[in-house]
Amino acid sequence: MLLSTRAHDVLPDRQRGNVLAALATLLVVAYYLFFTAKSVGIYFDRDDMMNLYGAWTRPVSELLLNNLLYWTDSARPLGALWYRTLFSLFGFNPLPFRIALLSLGLVNLALFAWFVKLLTGSSRVVAFAAILFAFHTRLMEVWFRTAVIYDALCFTFFYLAACLYIAARLRDQQPGVWRSVAIIVAFVAALDAKEMAVALPLALLFYELLLQPFRWVNLVRPAILGLLTLPYVAAKTLGAHALTINPWYQQEYSFARFVERWSEYLGHLFIQPLPVSGMAVALLLMVPLLLAAVLRSRTLLFAWSLLFISTLPVAFLPSRGGFVLFVSWAGWVLYTAALADLALTTFTRNPRHRRLAAVAVFILLGWRFGKINLHDQRLGNREWLYGDARDVETFSKQNFPHSGSLLFLEDGFGTDEWTPLFILRLQSKNATLVVDRVKMMNPKPTTQHGYPLVFTYEDGTYRRVKP
Repeated sequence: MLLSTRAHDVLPDRQRGNVLAALATLLVVAYYLFFTAKSVGIYFDRDDMMNLYGAWTRPVSELLLNNLLYWTDSARPLGALWYRTLFSLFGFNPLPFRIALLSLGLVNLALFAWFVKLLTGSSRVVAFAAILFAFHTRLMEVWFRTAVIYDALCFTFFYLAACLYIAARLRDQQPGVWRSVAIIVAFVAALDAKEMAVALPLALLFYELLLQPFRWVNLVRPAILGLLTLPYVAAKTLGAHALTINPWYQQEYSFARFVERWSEYLGHLFIQPLPVSGMAVALLLMVPLLLAAVLRSRTLLFAWSLLFISTLPVAFLPSRGGFVLFVSWAGWVLYTAALADLALTTFTRNPRHRRLAAVAVFILLGWRFGKINLHDQRLGNREWLYGDARDVETFSKQNFPHSGSLLFLEDGFGTDEWTPLFILRLQSKNATLVVDRVKMMNPKPTTQHGYPLVFTYEDGTYRRVKP
C-alpha cells in the first residue's frame, strides 16, 4: 500500500516533467525557426559559387579519398562532398541547400542538448542551454549562409564524437572497439569539415581531468585523438600547398594578436557595437574562471575550458566573422545555463517552487536574449550578407546562353573573383564554356572577333550587345 501511494505521488510529477520538457522543446524549435526561417529565401553568394564549382569539377572518387585521407592538403573536403551531393541531386537551386543547412541546424541543436544532458544530468540545464543556443545574432551566418556549412558540419561531428565518448565514460567504462571506431570516424569528419576540430582532444582531456576520477589509463583515448591531429596539422601548415600560405590563414603568435582577436570575438558574443577593450577581455575571461573556482563547480570549469580551448584555433588568425565561434559558443552557453541552475537550486528548496522558478528562468532567458537578438537584427541592412547573394541571383537569372563563347564588356563583379564563370558553367554543367570578362583580361581585347555573344552591364542591368 505504501509503495502504491508513493508511486501515485511520483507519477504526476513525472508527467508534469514530461509535459514541461515537451513544451520547452516546442518553444525552442519555434524560437529557432522564428529567427532562421526567413533565410530559406536567400540565394547563393560568391563563396557558394567558388565552393560549389570547386566541388563539381573534382571527381567524386577524389572527394571521397580526400575525406578518408584526412591528412592531405585538401581544404575541407567534407564540405566539398556536401556541395557535390546536393548539386548532383538538385542542380543549380539554392532552396535545397538552404533547407539542408537549416535542418542541420536542428540536428546540431539536438546534439548540443544531448551534450549538456550528458554533462549535467539536468533537464533544467538542457532547457536553459537550448533556448540560449538556438540562435545568436552575431553568429547568424551559421544559419543564413550556405557557405558556412563547414562550421555547421564541424560542430555536428565535433559534438557527436564528444557525446559518444562521454556517454561511455558516464558508465565508468572506456569506449569499446566499435564505439572507439565511431568516435574516430566522427572526429576525422570534423577535421574534414574545418580546422576548429583540432580542439576536441584537448577538450576531452579536460573532461577527464575535471569530471572523471583521475586514472592515467583514462587519458589514452584523448591522447590517441591528439596524435591523429599531428599529420593533419602538418598538412595544413607545411609544404607547397599548405593552407597557411594564404594570408588569411597565417597565424601570428603574439600577445597583441591574441588580445585583438578576443576583443573582436567577445564583442560579437556579447553583442557590442565595437570590439571590447583589452581590460574587458581580461575581465570577461578571468571572472568566469575565478567564479567557477570559487564555487568549486567542475562543470563550470569544464565549460570555461571548452569555450577557451575551442577558440584557440582562430585566436591568432586575421579578423574573422562571429560565425567562427560556433563551436566555442557551446561552452559559453553551457557555462551560463549551469550557473543559472546553480543559482536556482541554491535559492529554492521546495521542489514545486524550484519547478516554477525554472519555468520563469527559461521564459526570462528566451525573452531577454530573444529581444537582444531582435534589436541587433534590426540595426543596419546587412548588405554584406544580402547584397552579395543579390548580386549572384541577379546574374544567375539573366538566362544567358549556355553555349558558344561569351564576352562581358562590363559586369557587376570584382577583378578578384571568377563568379560569372562559375555560375554559367555550373548552370550549363559545361566545364569548358568560355566566359571572358574584359576587366579580367590582360591585354584588353581590341575587337569582339571570336565572340558570338557579347554583353555589358549598366545601371544594375545586363544588356546584350552582340548579336
